[in-house]
This record gives sequence, structure tokens and C-alpha cells, in this order.
Amino acid sequence: MTNLIEIFSEWQSNLKFREEFKKDPEQALKDAGFEVSPEDLAKIKAMLKLDKTKNEKLDDRISK
Repeated sequence: MTNLIEIFSEWQSNLKFREEFKKDPEQALKDAGFEVSPEDLAKIKAMLKLDKTKNEKLDDRISK
């Protein structure tokens, strides 16, 4: 499995990877040679604000 720090480093330094990741996270990770578990993928998407449903729920709680 890939270390999450490696993925975040790639996210920060590689604009093409970032754009591809926004479109299709799973494919972008595969194309970059990363292997992640479904749980780690969910964490990454949430941290990078790509998981809209979780973020919307958090926004609702924050605004109350």
C-alpha cells in the first residue's frame, strides 16, 4: 500500500495529477502508480474536499 504522505506530496507538486484526481481519483492514483485501500481513498477525498456529501453534512453542523 502507498503511504498517504506520498500521495499528498504528489498532489501538492503535480498540477496534472491534481486535475486528473479531481476528475477520477481512482484512475489518477492508478496512473501515478499508487495503491490505496477504499478506506484511505475515502480519507483522501474528504481531506481534499472531494467528497461532497460528507463536506455538506459538516458544513450544516458548522453553520448551526
